[in-house]
Amino acid sequence: MDANANFAGGYRQGRRDFIAACEKAGADAISRVHPAMGPDGKPLFCDSAAFGPRGAGRALLLIAGPDGVVTAMLARGIVLPKTVGLVVVNALDPHARAWGGPGNPPDWPRKTLAAIAAEDLAHCRELVALDMDGSGDKAVLAAALPKAAILFRSVAAADAQTLILAAIAAL
Repeated sequence: MDANANFAGGYRQGRRDFIAACEKAGADAISRVHPAMGPDGKPLFCDSAAFGPRGAGRALLLIAGPDGVVTAMLARGIVLPKTVGLVVVNALDPHARAWGGPGNPPDWPRKTLAAIAAEDLAHCRELVALDMDGSGDKAVLAAALPKAAILFRSVAAADAQTLILAAIAAL
């Protein structure tokens, strides 16, 4: 139980930090409740936030990893071109964050990613998606955004900040 408590504690603190960073950056986090409970008996959530113009044709999607790199960048402030959207997702698979492994239903992260893409990236025609969590899926994004050209890349924590800044500059 100690290992599960550590995962749950890390998940809860990471979630609090993400929501605070979003608020500091001027966006409200949208929370989607997972059907399972955490090891601490509390609900699990996938949180996301959208920045920039709602109808942006070009956007950056960041699927944040548990390391806090994306949260720290949000807290410091990410400067985007005025025509570019940014969508940040924290704990796409909250069960994996809280328990240390994927849970049921196994398709929950894919369905949640599709919903986020459809809601926040509907007008996007050019998307750069950086997955620092390992739970993203390019095929899901392609199905949700059939008119978008998508560059999808898995990113190691050590390279995350550099690649995020490069993606912003390229958009």
